Amino acid sequence: MTAHEIFQQRFNALDVTTRAALVFRYREGLPLAHVAQLVDRPVRKLGPLLDRTLAEMCEAGALPASADPAPAVHDELDALRGDPALSSFSLVSAVRAEQNRRGLLRGGVMRRFA
Repeated sequence: MTAHEIFQQRFNALDVTTRAALVFRYREGLPLAHVAQLVDRPVRKLGPLLDRTLAEMCEAGALPASADPAPAVHDELDALRGDPALSSFSLVSAVRAEQNRRGLLRGGVMRRFA
């Protein structure tokens, strides 16, 4: 299995918020504060989450082990640019849908209909 295939497998296994944050931060090059607004997460939690995610991907062989994996992440995500599910609109929509689903689960609404 190639590093690119490992990256795709690991990337697809991530939750939608983390996937969106990686795309916005590393492919689109947005500042962390802007990414945090788009995915509705506090900056103080999002930065460490992205660092942890990249470290796990490096350990799994999905990214080269280097001091700064950002260029490799950018290249991998840029290769996926044609995927319509990774467009900015699709990502923001998916994050909002996940937040709504979680809100319904927390509120007990989904339990009544399940």
